[in-house]
Amino acid sequence: MIRRLSLSIGLAAIFLAVTAAGSAAVQRPHQVTVSVGGAVATPTTYSLAQLDALPQTTFSVAQRWWSGSRTHTDRGVSLETLIDTAAPTLPNAKNALLRATVTVSSRWAGSVTFALGELDPSFGNHPAYLALDQDGRALPAPELVVPGDVDDARTVFAVDQVTVGVQNPTPTTPPAGGVTIEDGPVTRTLSARSLAALPSHTLNVSFLAGTASQTHTEVGATLADVLRAAHLRLDRDTWVAAVGSDGYVATATPAEALVGGRPLLVSLNEDGQPLAQPRLVVDGDFKGGRYVSGVVDLVVGQGVAAHPGW
Repeated sequence: MIRRLSLSIGLAAIFLAVTAAGSAAVQRPHQVTVSVGGAVATPTTYSLAQLDALPQTTFSVAQRWWSGSRTHTDRGVSLETLIDTAAPTLPNAKNALLRATVTVSSRWAGSVTFALGELDPSFGNHPAYLALDQDGRALPAPELVVPGDVDDARTVFAVDQVTVGVQNPTPTTPPAGGVTIEDGPVTRTLSARSLAALPSHTLNVSFLAGTASQTHTEVGATLADVLRAAHLRLDRDTWVAAVGSDGYVATATPAEALVGGRPLLVSLNEDGQPLAQPRLVVDGDFKGGRYVSGVVDLVVGQGVAAHPGW
């Protein structure tokens, strides 16, 4: 209750500052900053003026309420721009950027974690922004907005930290057809029979492999159902690294399916043929880099906490 009350008071203070500025352009507080750090070569702290000076995008976003919705026009800087500028420190591995996760946090409103592959235009092409203006008026602090989401569950007010993580797990050897699920020190194994017993879904997917297009019919359980079968709780800060038997790694987040509208499947059957090991399927990606074949591990974690006391 104390934490919830503190959040309410903090957000109220922010929005009272906006109200006090009147209907004219809002005077932003000069002390507001956004720091970009973690596994990057060039950690940087931006003032609002410096964020304003970066390349900007104008986009529409629907704000949904129980009684209806309203469309706003926002302007802001791409989250991917901030990450690219900071230069993630990636291993020498195929599609290494797909190992990266990005946590956007606020001391008032918690955090949200993305797979960098979801944001990248060559893969998920599902951008997120730090909005600076809304309907022509300056926001008092940057606001994380994901305009392609089905709702605003990944919106974060008063963003002050962006943290990059890079996931480099190594493959294990589960029973044939099964997967090992690692959540910190806790390891569980789902057998091939357990996976096959989960509710089954069929996806017809297309993606680029190199310069050639591939189309497949995939059948299996949703990633969320697989993780729940391992008794894991999922939230908007959860990330998953799928590890192939050959050591290939790509990350995804349950939120991109639950909120982003991009189905994530742990396929057991492709084009009518059973798979020896499951395949992670990320429907909607342009390229197939996050279609991880021969999955033996699903390593689960939470975004790096910028505010450990939250």
